[in-house]
Amino acid sequence: MRPRVEIAVQDLAGAQTAMEKGADRIELCTALALGGLTPSLATIEQAVSVGIAVHVLIRPRAGDYVYSPAETALMVADIRHAVRAGAAGVVIGALTHGDQALDAEALQVLIAAAREENPAAEITVHRCVDVLIENGIHVRDLIDPLRALGVDRILTSGGAEISRQGAGVLEQLRRYASGKPQIQAGGGIAAKDVAALRGLDGIHLSAREQRRGGRSGPGGGPSQYDVTSPELVSAVIAAVSHG
Repeated sequence: MRPRVEIAVQDLAGAQTAMEKGADRIELCTALALGGLTPSLATIEQAVSVGIAVHVLIRPRAGDYVYSPAETALMVADIRHAVRAGAAGVVIGALTHGDQALDAEALQVLIAAAREENPAAEITVHRCVDVLIENGIHVRDLIDPLRALGVDRILTSGGAEISRQGAGVLEQLRRYASGKPQIQAGGGIAAKDVAALRGLDGIHLSAREQRRGGRSGPGGGPSQYDVTSPELVSAVIAAVSHG
């Protein structure tokens, strides 16, 4: 079976592009330039209306993955809103102080919120795990706690800057996990990287390109902005399907 393709998008247009070009699902977020943040409820509703499976990133701010009780409560509220709006799943992550381990207590609370709204909600733990992999965590010490929590999928580059460079670690994770949870590569993926990642359960990419319209003025930040490229999505879908 080929790996499933997930496209990280920021808006309705991106969701439509992913759907039209044959992606299996999307991760919906905003502020991809910051690694992604939680999108608005209206954005979630628009994306769900497209008909593709929508997995919503729940990340309240940029920076590290160590969250205060107030931030965790905000993530719980965002999860409930997202699942009620029709999201097929949520993408979450949390670490303990000092980046020593997964914050299993926080993750349990977040997962419970999603599955109280929909028992079938899928849970992806995002690239916070790459911090632990960089710190030398053993494969079983990463996989076993997430399996016990009922996580469906891990999004990771194998601790590398780009997924192709982490292919060896990704394969170790896949072999140990045996699909529970699924291992999905994410980080700097292009069509040329698919061959090295074909054995994994999934491939995740933003497939974005920059567009420039009018000026944003002195108070609006950069004038360019990211959009989902139909050509980049199509190239990866073709590589996965025919490689």
